[in-house]
Amino acid sequence: MAPKFDKSQGKWLTTTPEDGPEAGYGPGKTLLIAGPKPFLTRVFSADDYEQAVLKFMASEKCSREVAQGNMDRYLENGQDWAYERMEAEKKGRAYPKYHVLETKGIILTCVWASFVLGLGGRVVYSLATGVYYWEFLRS
Repeated sequence: MAPKFDKSQGKWLTTTPEDGPEAGYGPGKTLLIAGPKPFLTRVFSADDYEQAVLKFMASEKCSREVAQGNMDRYLENGQDWAYERMEAEKKGRAYPKYHVLETKGIILTCVWASFVLGLGGRVVYSLATGVYYWEFLRS
């Protein structure tokens, strides 16, 4: 069953356990699939995120995972999400599966994260010890 809107509370409510947050995927998968922006929105604006997912589920009559994937993609880049959906409708194709975690994405995320963390670690080390940032390049 799809979520229902309760006018007295002004909120979308789940009608079955399959609609609830425990039926979807966690914030970690959001971080891996869509990146930090949707992850931070999901963590710090959990109620707004939940309402958006439930509203999408009700309007599109889809599963929670599909709704979460679309919401994560929308929060990552709303214009691209709208364009991709419009193109799929125009060409009669299925909508993109934003909730599927691909191996290539995991690898790219890990490589990018290791690069950023390495540079960030060097900044912290340099500030804490007073060593020049590029000192390691000198012979």
